[in-house]
Amino acid sequence: MRFRGFIGCVGAVILIVRPAIAQDVEADTRAALLAEMREQKAQALQPYKPSGVEKALLYIEEHRLIERFSVGDGWYPIIGSLQTGAGLAGGVGYRKHLLNDEFLVNIGGAMSLKLYKAVDANAMFPSLWDDRIEVGAHARWYDYPQEDFFGIGPDSSFDQRTNYRIKGPDIKGRGVYRPRPWAGIGGELGLLIPTIEEGTDSRMPSIEEVFTDAEAPGLAAQPSFFYKTVFAEIDYLDQPGNPRSGGLFRATYHAFNDRDTNAFDFGRFDAVATHFFPIFDKKRVFAARAVWSFVNNDPESRVPFYVLPYVGGSNSVRSFREFRFRDENAFYMNFEYRWEAFAGLDMGLFVDAGKVAPNWEDINFKDMETGYGIGFRFNTYKSVFLRIDVGTGGGEGTRLFIKFSPAF
Repeated sequence: MRFRGFIGCVGAVILIVRPAIAQDVEADTRAALLAEMREQKAQALQPYKPSGVEKALLYIEEHRLIERFSVGDGWYPIIGSLQTGAGLAGGVGYRKHLLNDEFLVNIGGAMSLKLYKAVDANAMFPSLWDDRIEVGAHARWYDYPQEDFFGIGPDSSFDQRTNYRIKGPDIKGRGVYRPRPWAGIGGELGLLIPTIEEGTDSRMPSIEEVFTDAEAPGLAAQPSFFYKTVFAEIDYLDQPGNPRSGGLFRATYHAFNDRDTNAFDFGRFDAVATHFFPIFDKKRVFAARAVWSFVNNDPESRVPFYVLPYVGGSNSVRSFREFRFRDENAFYMNFEYRWEAFAGLDMGLFVDAGKVAPNWEDINFKDMETGYGIGFRFNTYKSVFLRIDVGTGGGEGTRLFIKFSPAF
């Protein structure tokens, strides 16, 4: 048995060694061939070169250009949108920190391609008492000449699309107390003096040609308003300008008092709940938001049409035009799945749904206006500086929105 085992081992060794001997004969030739193939492959391989768009985005991110424009002192460009539906706007601003960087003054003005105009002036102490208190004042003069109005109610018709011009000053003081970095309460006192005029968009009628003051309250005369605002919020977003995890919950109540006719005293309540659910390394995110707004007024008072809650547009249901549906109560939801396509560009699939109603009891999940689509978000780690959303599914065509801020 031992002899047979020895013979078996010898045979196995021969079987192993024999191919090796044969390989030795061709070793030099094969080695040369492999060396030649490696050299050819090395010559063919080229390092990855990002595309022109990706290269520009990487440059912006690496050199923190957006952050420099956002926080540095001195002159800076204003690029974006003055108001939802205003179109691309541009202008210039000046920012200066004073009193050992405790006090900030910021003044700027811009105009859009649709001739929307606004001038803003801010003076504030943004971080008193170890960043717990913010106190400041803000003044704006604005002129929005092509605001859309389709009528009031969930059954308003797209065929009755009109436009109007609203302009005037808005001046307010603001105070915020933050007992924790993620929690805040605050309030505002302000004066709003709106003026309604004929719209300048020649593609459609001006509002007064189609609607009466009974159908569009506040159309005939616009009083000045003294308003008071209180709010509370919980904010634990990782990056407010480009969130990928965390949440934001805010409740706000405004009380408007008609200083001239006492015919338009009303209150408005707004609540928003937003949360982001990251996957793995935050390069894939599920985002969800719900927004609820309603106004309340005495039976003898009315609510101006231009301050009614609305559904439709780049910040609510993206299958409809801006301000498509207005009424005293509004509710909408947004769901998005976002992922990083490459450095500086995120993409997203979204679904939106919402509705308006004259009574809050009618705000439910029945007969909601819906939309869905795809979005592109050019960004740095901290902010989204260009957003392109394409929405459809609402029965009124496809909408393209180009904005300079995140969807939410």
